[in-house]
Amino acid sequence: MSNFNIMVVYPHPADSATEASGTVALHAERGDRITSVVVTDGDRHHMQWLHDEMEKPESERDPDVDDMTLADYRGFKRRETERIADVLGVSELITLGWTDHEIYFDLDKVNEIADIIRRVRPDILITHLPVDAGPSPNDHPITGKIVMKALETASNRVPQFDGVHPYHGVKQTFFSFASGEEANSNSFLTPGIVPDVWVDITPVIHKKIQAMDQLVSQGYHGETARWIAEARDGRWGMLAGCAYAEPFLRPTAVTYDSLPIPERVLRAEYEPTVMHSGRSTAHRVPSATPPEAFRLKP
Repeated sequence: MSNFNIMVVYPHPADSATEASGTVALHAERGDRITSVVVTDGDRHHMQWLHDEMEKPESERDPDVDDMTLADYRGFKRRETERIADVLGVSELITLGWTDHEIYFDLDKVNEIADIIRRVRPDILITHLPVDAGPSPNDHPITGKIVMKALETASNRVPQFDGVHPYHGVKQTFFSFASGEEANSNSFLTPGIVPDVWVDITPVIHKKIQAMDQLVSQGYHGETARWIAEARDGRWGMLAGCAYAEPFLRPTAVTYDSLPIPERVLRAEYEPTVMHSGRSTAHRVPSATPPEAFRLKP
């Protein structure tokens, strides 16, 4: 099988560690090229590290906190993003510096992503599900909508009008989910979002956990990372018939030359109860949080 060129686009650094990061790690291990685009530095939400520092006595606090600027904190978050990419085996990390919690659909953002699509030329595109059911605009689905419009924009350019050639090379888009959506089963009888692809990330669950270990700013490291993996990826694994899984939804139907029966299905044998023995367990994954992750400045 030839290698893929995969582009992943998320609004925040944390999303690059918590959503499709297991799938990214799997494809990186098989030699696929991964371009990770993180559009904000995630500097306006889940500020757990700053909260914890301010709760400490002044003598125990990071000495740089009291005079911290927004640029300092964005640098702190940017280093987390870079460490996540390193853990997962990302080939190229692109950070755009959009304003966190202020992502709105506009053509400047669409064109910026379209330009990246034309340069990177991905075969596969992964982004957040562009469906927003909340009471106010949310960075996650709006980013997904911007990416889908950018994909359309990249494909409808012509050299005569725009000075660039169109790019029609994206073969498949996959939408991933955060914890807020009900990616509840692979049964069309179940209410809510029904994924049509499940990826077994059991072999790389340690990489997903250690990617989350880098998110000291949000308090995702340590026990929290292991709890997320067990509670969410483990639950999705139960639905998918493995230890840990990630769900996806494709925006268009896929046509096969014959009935799609993966090798793992052909090899499967009947078991009255599928046991957990012999599989990795999230809480046993050693910490990958470096000591410098707790310091505002390098």
